[in-house]
Amino acid sequence: MILLAPTLVALVGLLPFVSCEKVGYFESTSCADPKGLASCYKLVDERYSTCINENCGGGGEACSKSCGGSVSCMNAKCPGLGIDCMNACAGEQSALQIDCAGAHCWNQVYSCEYQNTVLDFISVSTNPNRDGLPYWPVPDDAPGSCSCNIGKIDYKQSLILDQMTECSNNMTNIEKLTEVDDINDYGKACLCCAYSSIISSIWDTCPGTKPSLLSADEWFNSVLIPGDWDKCGPYLEAFDCAGDLGYDRADAGGNKKFWSPTSMPTNGTKTASNIAGYISSPVSGNTFTWTFGRTTNPLGQTTSPVLHTVTVSSVKAVVTDSKAQATSDSGSTATGTAASATASETKPGAGSSITVPSWTIIAIFVAVLFSGF
Repeated sequence: MILLAPTLVALVGLLPFVSCEKVGYFESTSCADPKGLASCYKLVDERYSTCINENCGGGGEACSKSCGGSVSCMNAKCPGLGIDCMNACAGEQSALQIDCAGAHCWNQVYSCEYQNTVLDFISVSTNPNRDGLPYWPVPDDAPGSCSCNIGKIDYKQSLILDQMTECSNNMTNIEKLTEVDDINDYGKACLCCAYSSIISSIWDTCPGTKPSLLSADEWFNSVLIPGDWDKCGPYLEAFDCAGDLGYDRADAGGNKKFWSPTSMPTNGTKTASNIAGYISSPVSGNTFTWTFGRTTNPLGQTTSPVLHTVTVSSVKAVVTDSKAQATSDSGSTATGTAASATASETKPGAGSSITVPSWTIIAIFVAVLFSGF
């Protein structure tokens, strides 16, 4: 399964700097510095095209131009392009788009649009350092934040998958077992508790939101159904997922409810939207930094952790509700980190770009193979 960052809704180079235009996931009028955001995205797209053309072979510059920079188009028309190389270029593109959003759309860093921007980066990163990502996950019920805390779901799921590995390799528990069947059952229980916890991470975190918008279908089709979730009932009854297997620990996702194949939660019916309130001044002041871990560049070389330093623009922009009016940056200074919550109209419903990373699917299938399911 190949995961690539989605192409921008419209080519930034063609945006005429008018209202109601989209830049990435953002509406231009919703940001403190709409022109700066559009210009930043344009530069990032140009850098991405250069990365593809200079490193990834295949159809080269002609292919990139004919496809307008669309990754899916280039993948279809130029099969010679290396997918790993393209993913590396897409990872840099997504990281720089986070910089653009933090610098020019600082008043929207709790929004659904920003959370989807970060998810694009995570989807093309093999080992993202979530603790190093700016504003991730966002605080619960923060003003102007997404009605569904998408970042919280992603963070929980990463902890659950780590716990699945720890549970399966817990020699203290395994050495207490003497029969081969008991050891196999223990391995199956580790998987089943992980499956159940993944379900809880979606349904219990955002009970009112349609689960299909939060990667539920992808989890079931790619992982749970092929991984024999329907056979998990007896193991969930026989084993203590929370205590003995550790899935209720905070560093394992903090799951308190364990659903079974015969007892599933009710589906939500709403789309995600931004709640009332707005951020009136940059949350992190004039400048903020963030890092992500070791990665692989387009040449296949492992690189050191990257430090991003972002300078916020238009800190004196007048922000009201979901709109912003920029003013001159001359002599400007951040006024603090407080966020003002006042009644405001929520944005139209939206989905999320949350996905199941391909490495996750591979890891679980390997675990299923060794568990004997």
